Amino acid sequence: MLNWVLNQFKRQAEEDLERAREMVKAVEKGDSQADLVQARETARKFGIEVDVDADADEVIRAIREYLYRHSGS
Repeated sequence: MLNWVLNQFKRQAEEDLERAREMVKAVEKGDSQADLVQARETARKFGIEVDVDADADEVIRAIREYLYRHSGS
C-alpha cells in the first residue's frame, strides 16, 4: 500500500514537471501568453517563491530557473 501511495506522488510530480516544461516552451516559442493564475499555481506546486506583484513573465522566469536547477531542462 505504501508503495502505491509513493508511486502516486511520484507520478503527480512527473506530470507537474511536464506541464511546467510545456508551459515554459510555449511561452518561449511565442505560441501563447503566460496565464498568470496557472503560472502561479505551478510555481506554488514546486515551492517557488515569487513576489505578490510579479507579472506572468517573472513567474515563468522563476519556473524556468527551477526546472534548470532541478531537472537540467
